[in-house]
Amino acid sequence: MVNVRKRLLLLLLCVLTAAGCATLKELSTLSARIQDEGYIGISVKHNTSNGFDTLAVTAYRTDEQNADVDALFRLIWDTYAEDVDRVVVTVNDESTSATKAELQAAYGPRKIQPAGGTSGAGHVIAWILVALLLVGGTTAAVIVRRRRRQRTKPPHQPRPYYKEP
Repeated sequence: MVNVRKRLLLLLLCVLTAAGCATLKELSTLSARIQDEGYIGISVKHNTSNGFDTLAVTAYRTDEQNADVDALFRLIWDTYAEDVDRVVVTVNDESTSATKAELQAAYGPRKIQPAGGTSGAGHVIAWILVALLLVGGTTAAVIVRRRRRQRTKPPHQPRPYYKEP
């Protein structure tokens, strides 16, 4: 039973690690694109609360040029692969936010279409639940089969001493 628990925990750890790596890859790629535009001190966070996805981007511009917030919104809208309901961009401590509908009206349809109506975290949770159900069902079947094999037949009862032939 201990080995089964260890295997289950190892499987869960692997699934969560893979999901986290996929999400981190998207965020780091977006951060690199923003850095290529000339920004420094970049922080990119994707938060999900009650199914509402918010992408928060914080960046600083060192030169005296005006920070083009619209260009950042366009960059996020066209290149970030995850679905977002709201985007908050903070440049040099000045925040601007836009909803999905506002971004769609301003920039048109996205060039990169999100995978579906749910975020990446929703897909990961679904796969974890499927994996847990499969592992749990397999574990239950193995335990039941082992217990059936381990049942010993009752010992042969000798005849009572008063009924001997």
